[in-house]
Amino acid sequence: MYAIEFEADVHNHSIQIPDEYHELESKHIKVFIVDVSIPKKQLPDGFLNPVITIDYSEIPTREEIYDR
Repeated sequence: MYAIEFEADVHNHSIQIPDEYHELESKHIKVFIVDVSIPKKQLPDGFLNPVITIDYSEIPTREEIYDR
C-alpha cells in the first residue's frame, strides 16, 4: 500500500483524479477526505478573539486558574 496526495474540487459528486495517477483506473482504492476550509465556528472562541493586555498582572497564574 502506498499513499498519494493531491487537491481537487468536487463537481457533480465527483473528484477528478489527476492524469499522473492513471494507474489507479479500475482499481479499488481507499479515499480519505479532508475539508481544507475550516469554518470559524470550529475554532475555540478565544482563538479568534485574543485577549490584548498591556499589564500582565491581569492574567491569572496557573495556581489561580486551578484553584477555581
